[in-house]
Amino acid sequence: MANQYQNEFEILDANPSKDPIANGALRYPLATSPESELQNMNYKDWMDMCAVGNSTGESLSTKDAVVTSINITSYLLSVGFPAAGAAFGILGALLGFLWPTNTQEIWQKFMNAVEELVDQKIETFARNQAIARLAGIHGVLKDYQGAVNDLNKDPNNPLLQEITRTQFIAAETFITGSMPLFQVVGQEVPMLTIFTEAANLHLPLLRDGVTFGASWGVPVETRNRYQLELEENLSKYTDYCVNIYNIGLQQAHKLPPNYDYRSGKIPWIPPNLSNSSYSREIPYWNPVIDWNLYNNYRRDMTLMVLDVVALWPMYNPKLYSKPVKSELTRELYSELIGQNNMEDQNAIENMIVRPPHLFTWLDTMKFGFQSPKPNPGNQRQYRDIQVVLHKTNDNNSWEETTVSCYGTRTSETVLNNAAYGRVELSGAFSPCMLRFYTPYNGGGYLVGNDVPNVTADTPHAGGGNLVNYGTARWYIGTEIPYSSLPHNHRLSYVDGCSTWFSYPGIGNTFNWVSSFVFAWTHNNVDSNNTIDPNKITQIPAVKGYGLGGNATVIRGPGSTGGDLVQLPNPGSVKIQLPVASKSQSYRVRIRYASSGNGTLRVVKWNHGYYSHAYYNVSTTYSSALTYNSFKYLESYAITMYPADNDLEIWLENSGGGPIIIDKIEFIPIQGTLAEYEADQSLEKARKAVNALFTNDVKNVLQLKITDYEVDQAANLVECVSEEFHAQEKMILLDQVKFAKRLSQSRNLLNYGDFESSDWSGENGWRTSSHVHVAADNPIFKGRYLHMPGAMSPQFSNNIYPTYAYQKVDESKLKSYTRYLVRGFVGNSKDLELLVERYGKEVHVEMDVQNDIQYTLPMNECGGFDRCKPASYQERLPHTCTCKNAAVAHTDCQCKDKVNRTSADVYTNGLTSRGMYADGFPSHKSCGCKNQNSDMYQNGTHSHKSCGCKDPHVFTYHIDTGCVDPEENVGLFFALKIASENGIANIDNLEIIEAQPLTGEALARVKKREQKWKHEMAQKRLQTEKAVQAAKGAIQNLFTNAQQTQLKHKTLFPEILNAGRLVQHIPYVHHPFLSGALPAVPGMNFDRFQQFSFLVETARGLYEQRNFVSNGTFSAGIANWNATDGVTVQPEGPTSVLVLSNWSDKTFQNLRLDPDRGYVLRVTARKEGAGKGTVTISDCAASPETLTFTSCDENTSGTFVTKTLEIFPDTDRIRIDIGETEGTFRVESVELICMEQMEDNR
Repeated sequence: MANQYQNEFEILDANPSKDPIANGALRYPLATSPESELQNMNYKDWMDMCAVGNSTGESLSTKDAVVTSINITSYLLSVGFPAAGAAFGILGALLGFLWPTNTQEIWQKFMNAVEELVDQKIETFARNQAIARLAGIHGVLKDYQGAVNDLNKDPNNPLLQEITRTQFIAAETFITGSMPLFQVVGQEVPMLTIFTEAANLHLPLLRDGVTFGASWGVPVETRNRYQLELEENLSKYTDYCVNIYNIGLQQAHKLPPNYDYRSGKIPWIPPNLSNSSYSREIPYWNPVIDWNLYNNYRRDMTLMVLDVVALWPMYNPKLYSKPVKSELTRELYSELIGQNNMEDQNAIENMIVRPPHLFTWLDTMKFGFQSPKPNPGNQRQYRDIQVVLHKTNDNNSWEETTVSCYGTRTSETVLNNAAYGRVELSGAFSPCMLRFYTPYNGGGYLVGNDVPNVTADTPHAGGGNLVNYGTARWYIGTEIPYSSLPHNHRLSYVDGCSTWFSYPGIGNTFNWVSSFVFAWTHNNVDSNNTIDPNKITQIPAVKGYGLGGNATVIRGPGSTGGDLVQLPNPGSVKIQLPVASKSQSYRVRIRYASSGNGTLRVVKWNHGYYSHAYYNVSTTYSSALTYNSFKYLESYAITMYPADNDLEIWLENSGGGPIIIDKIEFIPIQGTLAEYEADQSLEKARKAVNALFTNDVKNVLQLKITDYEVDQAANLVECVSEEFHAQEKMILLDQVKFAKRLSQSRNLLNYGDFESSDWSGENGWRTSSHVHVAADNPIFKGRYLHMPGAMSPQFSNNIYPTYAYQKVDESKLKSYTRYLVRGFVGNSKDLELLVERYGKEVHVEMDVQNDIQYTLPMNECGGFDRCKPASYQERLPHTCTCKNAAVAHTDCQCKDKVNRTSADVYTNGLTSRGMYADGFPSHKSCGCKNQNSDMYQNGTHSHKSCGCKDPHVFTYHIDTGCVDPEENVGLFFALKIASENGIANIDNLEIIEAQPLTGEALARVKKREQKWKHEMAQKRLQTEKAVQAAKGAIQNLFTNAQQTQLKHKTLFPEILNAGRLVQHIPYVHHPFLSGALPAVPGMNFDRFQQFSFLVETARGLYEQRNFVSNGTFSAGIANWNATDGVTVQPEGPTSVLVLSNWSDKTFQNLRLDPDRGYVLRVTARKEGAGKGTVTISDCAASPETLTFTSCDENTSGTFVTKTLEIFPDTDRIRIDIGETEGTFRVESVELICMEQMEDNR
């Protein structure tokens, strides 16, 4: 680029390398410039000439406060929060920074600085009180330091240990009590810096208690309390600092630029102009000053507050047990110096402050000039500024024009970046000459020309406002911080504003770059993403080189030390790592936040090959990002080799979210990767097994532990390496097997895990015929219940629901006790769960996505090898949106308790649950099918949860009243799928005893029980009425109590009527599983079965005594000879013969004993005009006929029965049925032997 410019362009480095220092001395561009006096100045001479300070004339208090804060931040970054070493190590250094003279001077400057930044004074009483408290903090910390120093000389001395404990408690108690005094209402903003630094003393003090308390004799319970207090304060202090910082930022935004321009407090505004000149130029200065007031607060409070806060997470020894290599990637802006074109503060902000972006490095600056105009000295004017940038470890760079003006570009000066740490400017009204410094050059690199000693109009005078530019000339240095070498920050960006200039007498106007602003990043940012083999290395996500999909960079909340990468779906970020100096293995940990459940794919890419794994992330925040919005995700471990010259880490959102990435951490592993993974596997299994039990004896399961969690703990134990931990694995296997036995023994459901071959049957589950147990899904430990959709047999319009149910006998239950109902659903659609005792206490519909599919490799025996990497399907996002239902006493619990924790094993974490105050799970309603019309007979609503997308683990409760073995209500547990396209794979079903009911829960179940008893009494009355009616009708059919013979007068309609009455018996089948095959009994099922059998018996006896074959037409037209128009049609519980035309007829030939008499009984109905006839004849006698008309004595629409006695002369007879017109319906034709009738009287 630079070496292609023409000769008139000034190039300060012709070598295209990104680091000009590596190429030797830079070319000096202005060897013949008339400003040789300035060119030959050294660094000290220039510093002496430059005004000390910044564009708004900040006081020494502000500078000293900022420098102290930067020194503290730099110290913390350099030591990396070492976990080892003696107590008070970090605190000792902090005391030196904060009390260098054993006075409160630094603390006074902290308060003075913020007072200036927001133009708000701290009340005298609040200030004095704070100073007194800070002196006290200094005192108690010095006492603690002395005790620690004494103990270090004799660490086993019990007396010194006790003194150290005492001094630690005294210091910690005093600081805790002092913190509210730095949060005085109304004074929070100007006191924020002292609050931050006081918190920065409290946090490492607590860290000492956690880390070194054991050596002082502090009990483990107390150390755990210190850890909890540390974590709570990290969250509380961080959120407070960020919130108050933002309040102060708004105050600074509203500060008016009401400076006295003649005071000289603003170095780049001449104090000796005429009133008319001021009136002309002030409109072009005011917006710049206004923006500087806002930006000064943002910059200085970032240095004094947010930078310190960003390092606080590393005080947590639980997360950072090794020294940490951390980076601050935020970008700060020094003052805007010069004039603009009267754009307001917001417009300036949008013009010169870069939007959030991946971290960039400044390669080259190009300053374009335009031809001189009639202005002081006819000096060149800046036409544009261009920068060349690249991202971390990215060889591709690009050029940006940050500001550009009208006019012809005639020349340029090019500076290749050499980590500039300071820029100095000279000018009058606007900058004219720039001088850039690196830590390596004493003279700096010049751009532009200095202001000549001439008299001319001010830029916007329009004539008549002459000023001597030599006396108006200023020299200003700008850097972060306000100090000399070594520089803490490096130049990262250059921008500016332009203005229009008018010159009298020539009638033309033109514009040029009239103000400059410089952006800076912290020097501790590693340009190569180097991973320290001895420290935890944090690489901010913005150090990536590429974004994919819809990924964006968003503004950080202030507590992260920089911006963040947001990954919607799809979205990815790629980070390149340098070549390792030696082989080293690392844990990879990701600090993230997510506004929704999702899946993060982590990829290690090297030489075109990659390994990857998917990890579930849960929702961590819903509104603003806070400290607790960020969680840590443990990814898989990696090994870096010197040959890995193209190693990259990619993070990709594979579903859900958006997922926000803060940092990726590389934690060194001691030993080999195999040893580490074996140790991690053991530790994970040990934690899982320990979490199952209530105590160290491990003889009682925790109530919250589900049978599914026991299975998952067993999976983890099975994956413990026998090569490294054979004995530990054996012990853990014994413990987890015992846990499984405990889980089975407390489960009131038989075979809830479906592992036994006896799972189905009288003592197990009752199911529909096509429900079965399978063992081919790796998300289950072993066997699971597979329920397909409802059946719809061919040639049938009926749909028979799929079901599985089991009743817990009353003998297993206790009075007034709560029981937990739990299970694991791999996936389901239209699956309904019912658990009831007094009415449908739990009724939910569960639609659980099949979103945890993956394939495990098979072992040599044909089973799943759960300890080898799995092949995952991309997991779909899931959300569980809980809503308030109309009735919410028992509803679905919407929680996804399934966590994929490694690339090798899919397991369930032992997660916390929503709980009632009595310690039991709270059920949240997901009501999506809770309609007012969806009511049961007891008037309660059904509560369904189809909107809950991922309730893989469900938990509900059901309460018992008084247990009555005779009533034997028990608990009814049922699963049902009523739709043909439904499905369910389910396991680990359990009902376990929780605890006796008390208080409101006890009162509630008693009320429910009484209501249920009242309802049962009504049901029994209804049942008894129907039973007595059916019983009487049935008894009237038979001649004896044994029901072995029908009465001779028993007619077929009477049998049908008895059948109708039996069908009227209520509560025969379970209402939840009505219509299922096989039928599921209700409360009157046995009686119904008994009476139905008797009705069928009567019908069989009736058919047996009837000499007419198929006399009831139950077999259609079989055994009858009929013309084409004759049909058999269903009518009620029977079938009838129908003749609809006078030409229709049907007949049947019979053979009888001619020595006996017979009775012909026909039940029929004639409709319309004409007659219906049933004629019986033999070969000898005249035929005899029963005639039916519509005028027969009957109620319209009913059948009548007519009888005819016959004594045949031959053994052959014939029965003919016909009609003359209209319709004739015949229900039954019966021919009975008179001898049988006499026997059955």
